[in-house]
Amino acid sequence: MNSLIDELKKYNNICFYPSCGTDLSDIDFFCSGCLPREERNNPTAVAESWNKEFAEPEVFVHSDVNFYMEFESGEDLDLNDYGIHGKYEIVDFEQLESIKEPNRVNNNLPFSGQIFKYKLKVWGKRKPVTLIICLCENEYVASQVFLKNNINLTVVWSKNWNGGRTYGTWLARVSKCLGVKAFYTDWLCLPGLRGEPSNAIVYEKYPDLEVKKPSKLERSDNHWIEEGAHGWVDEFLIG
Repeated sequence: MNSLIDELKKYNNICFYPSCGTDLSDIDFFCSGCLPREERNNPTAVAESWNKEFAEPEVFVHSDVNFYMEFESGEDLDLNDYGIHGKYEIVDFEQLESIKEPNRVNNNLPFSGQIFKYKLKVWGKRKPVTLIICLCENEYVASQVFLKNNINLTVVWSKNWNGGRTYGTWLARVSKCLGVKAFYTDWLCLPGLRGEPSNAIVYEKYPDLEVKKPSKLERSDNHWIEEGAHGWVDEFLIG
């Protein structure tokens, strides 16, 4: 895992997308100049948005326990159905050092722990962004990659995290400890909703993710920036 740690320490502005599947809507949003989804189909609006001052993440870290077959294709990956609304180019691909048996909550499969690194040019921008795909559970990345190595995040992007064995509310609660400034999500990750589903197994396997003083999420004026299967993604500032 050292190659992943070394790679992440190169960046100051990191976006984390847990349980991403094959969705790249976070890259689409930020590289368009932070335009709402319905405005990203307008090339003029995208060009104008680049003139605005905003902090675009330098690297997008995605994690999921599945989707090995999709991302192993490297430079042959077709992003047309992955949430990219503008043109794109894969300029580089490499596989980083794998993590051995990273999953504590889920089963470890033959491909678990593999890490893929892409360099992408999106929306015609000259400067590429980095995409890192970690085939392991979200909790491992948050605990053993970010927290353990003092690697701060800037933003979290989450949509359609409907839960399986765990729920995204644990990430919202620990986000301030991770250095998160803004949390982009639909209602599924918000603490206090859905009857606050239990994350007992998360705290059993990753005790460092349980915090005594949970982070506060305050909804900003930046609403309806992306649509998912479970509603619209809004921006929440971390307090």
